[in-house]
Amino acid sequence: MRRTHHKRGEAIPRAFRGEDKKKSAGGGTPIVIIAALLGAVYYATRAHPTQHAAAHEGEIMKLIDAQNRTIAALRGAAARAVAERASIAGATTTLADRPPPSQPAAPSATGAADLSGVRDHSILGLDEATFRATSVAELLKAYAPTLGGGTCERDFGNGLINRWRGERKTYCAPKATGGSQVDCFLVKQSNHAGAGDNLCLGKNIRMNFRDFAGDLPRTYVKRYVDSRHQQQHSKIKYSKGTWAGTCATTQEWQARFFPGWNVNWYHGFQSVDDLQCEVRESAPTLIIERDTFANFFHDSEDFVNTLIALAILEWNVKDLQILITDLYPKGPFWPIWDRVFFGSRKPLTSWDIKQKYGTKNVCFDNAAIAILGAAAPITVASFNTKCARSSIVRAYSDFVIRALGLQLRTRYHTKPNPQRVVVTFMARRSSGMWPEKRFCDSQTSFFLCEFVQHLGTRPLGRTIKNDKAVVDALKGLEQRSFANGAHVEFRDLDYSKLSFEEQIAANLDTDVMVGPHGAGLLHNIFMPDRAALVELFIDGSSANRHFHNLARWQGRSYYGSAFSNPVRAQQLVSVVAGAVASLDLSKPY
Repeated sequence: MRRTHHKRGEAIPRAFRGEDKKKSAGGGTPIVIIAALLGAVYYATRAHPTQHAAAHEGEIMKLIDAQNRTIAALRGAAARAVAERASIAGATTTLADRPPPSQPAAPSATGAADLSGVRDHSILGLDEATFRATSVAELLKAYAPTLGGGTCERDFGNGLINRWRGERKTYCAPKATGGSQVDCFLVKQSNHAGAGDNLCLGKNIRMNFRDFAGDLPRTYVKRYVDSRHQQQHSKIKYSKGTWAGTCATTQEWQARFFPGWNVNWYHGFQSVDDLQCEVRESAPTLIIERDTFANFFHDSEDFVNTLIALAILEWNVKDLQILITDLYPKGPFWPIWDRVFFGSRKPLTSWDIKQKYGTKNVCFDNAAIAILGAAAPITVASFNTKCARSSIVRAYSDFVIRALGLQLRTRYHTKPNPQRVVVTFMARRSSGMWPEKRFCDSQTSFFLCEFVQHLGTRPLGRTIKNDKAVVDALKGLEQRSFANGAHVEFRDLDYSKLSFEEQIAANLDTDVMVGPHGAGLLHNIFMPDRAALVELFIDGSSANRHFHNLARWQGRSYYGSAFSNPVRAQQLVSVVAGAVASLDLSKPY
C-alpha cells in the first residue's frame, strides 16, 4: 500500500504498481480462472502423462465446480437486487446486470429491513424514499459514539462531522447583496500533516468547463500513461476562470489550504463583476476528483469522504448531482457513484460534462469542491488505532448496503441459524488485464484505448504459492467440532471474478474473512457484527495497519499474522479455527 499521509499543497504521484492495486472486479463467467486451472491440467498431463494426469484433473475440476457453484449463488442474489434497484430508478439494466433467465423474479429491495433486536444499524431499517430523502447528517446521528476515549469520537465519529462543520469560514465574500460566496471548512485531523483538510462550498458561483472542450484532457491522459500512471496527470490544472464568483477573496484564500490536487481549484478561481450565466443549475452539486479508480482501499477514501462531505453540508442524496472531474475511466467500483450516491441524477464524468455544457457559463446555486481522497480518516495506517466502533465507518457500511438494495439479505433481517459459520477465503490467484486497459473507452471518455494497448498482463503480488494446499486445509474446518457449536461452511472466492454487488453480497454472509494483505480486505467492513478478519502478512507486508484499524473501527475481532510463503497451512488453520471458536453465536449477526 502507499503512503499514509501526504504533503499538503502538492500533487501526489504514485506509480501504479502491480502489487499495490486490487484486481478490478467484474461479472461474467469465471473464464480466466478456468483457463488457468485447465492450463495446470495440461502441464501435468504433458509432464507426467501416466501417473498424475487423472489425479490433477480430478482435483482441479472439483475446485472449479465448487467455486462456480458459490459464485452462481452469489450472482443470483446480487442480480435480483440489481434488477429491483434499476426498476426503482426507472433505469435500464445492461446485459451484464440482468439476472439469467433461470433466476426467479427479483424480490422487493425497497422495503426496510426487520431490525428487531438489532442495535446500531438504523439505516438498514429505512424504506427507499426515506433513505434517499433524509439528510446524511441525520442518518449518521443515529449511530452510537466511537469508543476508545481520548480523541476517538472527534477523529472517527459524529464528533468529527460536528467539528468539521464548525470550522466554516468565508474565503470569498459577496461584493454586493445576492453576490457569490465561497465558504470553506478547514479541519486539522489528528496525525494528519499539513495545514488541514478542506471542503469548500460555493453559492451562486459560475463554472466554465472549457478545459474539457479541446485536446488538453487527452494530453493529460497520455502523460498519465507515459509516466507509468502517476496520479497527478489524471487531473487538469485548471485555467483561470474555470470557476468564478462576484465576490472578493479574504485572507483565508491561500494555496496551503487547498491540499493535494485541490490546489488546482485555488489557481482556477477568478473574482468577476458579472457571472454572465448561460445555464442555471439548482441541484446541490458535489465536484470530486478521484484518488484513483481501481483500488478498493484508495477508492474508498473518496467514498467515505463523500459521505462525510454530505454530512457536513447536511445534504441528502435524493437531490444530489455529482460531477467527477478527473480523467480516469469509470472503473470497477463505479456502482458506488452510480447507485449509492444517487437519487434522481446520474453522476457525470468529465466527458459527460463536456457533452452537456461545452464552453457555456454554468451557474450553480450550491456547488462544493470535495475533500481530497488522501485526507480520509480511514487513511491512517502507520500505527494501530485504539479507537473502536467508529460511527462514520459503521454508518458508511450500512449506507452502501442500503443503497444497493441488499438490506433484506443481511443477517440482521434474515436471522438465520446462528451456529452456521461461513469462512470465506479471499483468494489472490489471477493475473489479468490492467484496469487501465480493461476500462479504457475511446467513445465516451478521454481515456483512449490506443494509449494503453501496449500494456500486457498485470502481475499480481502477494499470491500464496501453495494456494491449493491452503484451500484444502481450510476446507477441513467443515469437519471440525467447536465448543461454541459452530458448523463451518467454507467458501473459496476470487473476488476479481465477481461484480461489485456480488462482492458485497458475499461479505454479508461471511463470518470469518481470510486473505493476504491487500486492498480487497476493506470488504471486512460489510460483514456482520460478530464476524472476524484474519489477515496474512506475506512477502514483507506486515508493517501496514490499514485493515487492523478498519476492523476495529467496524467493531470486529482481528487476527493478523506473518507467514512464510509457501504458507504453513496448518498454522493458518489454527489461527482461523481460533477465530471461529471465539465467535459469539448467541445471535446470527
